[in-house]
Amino acid sequence: REGDRLQHLRAVLPCEVRVTSAAHPLSGRLVAARSFKRLNGVLLLLVVELPDGSPGTIPAAATDVLGPVEADGPVVVLDAAGWRRLQALAMTLANR
Repeated sequence: REGDRLQHLRAVLPCEVRVTSAAHPLSGRLVAARSFKRLNGVLLLLVVELPDGSPGTIPAAATDVLGPVEADGPVVVLDAAGWRRLQALAMTLANR
């Protein structure tokens, strides 16, 4: 619920948040979140300190401030060795 999210923000801010949106220029970076802005009770933006020290805003949904989020793009869970093992397994199964 929106009210629960706002209470959570009040409890944790200020804090560092990771930008999780792959489409955002700061994707993967940690930024210091100082406060939040809302419109008609709906959480819209976090007020953050940008890497150059200037203030800025970022959509709260583009960060992990509310906890783990679903990825907005493909997620790779295998490293190169895992991909090679998967390929070998697929080839073995294909040859059966």
